[in-house]
Amino acid sequence: MPSPQQPFGTVVSANGVNLRRYPSTDSAISGTLTHGAEIGLMSKVHAQDIDGNSIWYLLRDRPVWVSARHVDNTGQVPLSKDVEPPHPEG
Repeated sequence: MPSPQQPFGTVVSANGVNLRRYPSTDSAISGTLTHGAEIGLMSKVHAQDIDGNSIWYLLRDRPVWVSARHVDNTGQVPLSKDVEPPHPEG
């Protein structure tokens, strides 16, 4: 399976990573990704600090966030000041 177009991320946490509606561990979990999963990244924001990393990524294909602490990115991920996903509600 080919990698997603850049920028994309690869889940590096052995336990995987939770997908969240907002970039905070207080936000509801809307799914998970397993170790090694590759995901398209739309943008990033500075939000809740997770183990010294305050970056959270917005996925390209759905309006959810992942902590950058658990994802290695490839390519330039644009910084956004807006936490609200630009995706229409589905």
